[in-house]
Amino acid sequence: MTTKTAGILALFDYLDDVEAALETIKGRPEFKDHILYSHTSYHELVHHAEERYGPSQVRWFTLTGALTGATTGFWLPILCDLDFPLIVGGKTPAFSSLPPNVIFIFELFVLFGALATILGMLWLGRLGNPHARILDNRLMDDKFGIFVPGARVDGEEASLLKSQGAFEIKKTS
Repeated sequence: MTTKTAGILALFDYLDDVEAALETIKGRPEFKDHILYSHTSYHELVHHAEERYGPSQVRWFTLTGALTGATTGFWLPILCDLDFPLIVGGKTPAFSSLPPNVIFIFELFVLFGALATILGMLWLGRLGNPHARILDNRLMDDKFGIFVPGARVDGEEASLLKSQGAFEIKKTS
């Protein structure tokens, strides 16, 4: 995304058109380095990305965060109970008071898992990149785009994308 490669950008109005275009260009050598732009995540487009790049690695961030949260939620109340014991009804501190702490364990499990997921998406998606190019402002609103590096507006790639439902083909530099 940070390279200054010239090419074409095909803009689409509808998800179905983009999906059909992706099916058409799949495996074609002239579209080998294409980049798909979408304003939000769609499971149809994620399917195409997983075919090309493999499954997302964000799930490992989620698992790590969730297990860290569960471990923290388990040990924090126990250590606090051992440090400041509040003996009620003759119960010994720490492990005998574990059942009420299950709620705390669950809450930190979810919180740390969610925060790790967000951090994983930002890191692996390279979001927050100040050097990223914005090819067209409409891609951030409600349009879809396929960028093909090295292609020309009057070339075969542009006519194929136009036949698949692209409403505009523009040259990028």
